[in-house]
Amino acid sequence: MRFWRSRVGAIVFVVLVACGVVVGATVVQVHRGTTPHRFPPPPIDFSAMRIVVEQVRFPASDGVPLGGWLLPAASGSSAVILCHDAGSSRAALINLAITLRAQDFTVLLFDFRGHGDSGGSRSTFGLDEKRDVLGAIDLLARRPGVESKRLGIYGVGMGAHAAVLAAADRPALRVLVVDALYPDVEFRLVREVYAGWGFAVDRLAFLPRGVFAALRGGASDGERAADVIGALPGRDFLFLVPAGDGALADAMQRMYESIPEQADADGNLVVLPSTQADGLYDDQLTRYHERVSGFFVTRLRKSAA
Repeated sequence: MRFWRSRVGAIVFVVLVACGVVVGATVVQVHRGTTPHRFPPPPIDFSAMRIVVEQVRFPASDGVPLGGWLLPAASGSSAVILCHDAGSSRAALINLAITLRAQDFTVLLFDFRGHGDSGGSRSTFGLDEKRDVLGAIDLLARRPGVESKRLGIYGVGMGAHAAVLAAADRPALRVLVVDALYPDVEFRLVREVYAGWGFAVDRLAFLPRGVFAALRGGASDGERAADVIGALPGRDFLFLVPAGDGALADAMQRMYESIPEQADADGNLVVLPSTQADGLYDDQLTRYHERVSGFFVTRLRKSAA
């Protein structure tokens, strides 16, 4: 008791309390980030837009039930899968889906586990969501009239990370458009937990990493987009980089440069003032959709030739 009344004891006590506050805040933030608020699909009158949309339910590759919308095109059409970011839902990508459907693509957009009206209760920033993408690919493989051996996929943030990880297992994903693709879960996790606190981002990454591993029941370093992306042969990539995020832009530049040169594949990196990851409106959103759909038209149909 005498020690705690001394000056050294008081300093030690303050340090222990501060450490406890940091650890507690980290646990809260990691839990909040991995259990996002659900946004159920809004009521959309697709018939008024003269768009045929099928409500679909299908399992992820590990059995988690997922809900989605399928916009079918003519028999023999190529298909594009749309993957939303963490804390969002399929509804955020409906305008892009309509743009792609107008180009005669079959389009599948769905809610990741823990989002929208899909099953599951936890988000893992792309690790387990990879299995959701695999389930979406399997759904299209069972769909009559869809060319399931040559698919396109679009992902933003978590959706981009899950798409790249899934592409390592499924060569059918031929054309990938990735918006705000982060190199690994730790990059996204630490930045969310310690937003605006540069020292913690640099020095305390082990804390959210450990909490995330405990909540998930496994480490987060098993699969990294940064490791996978350079080993995907014969794929066409479009990297969409938000100009306002220097650290992410640098990470995406390094991933882009890791793609080996291939005679039958193309690579593109485009830096935009804003992307789907940080909000687009009006003309900016229209131009963004045109750029994405144009890439699928030229690259996905090229791969079918």
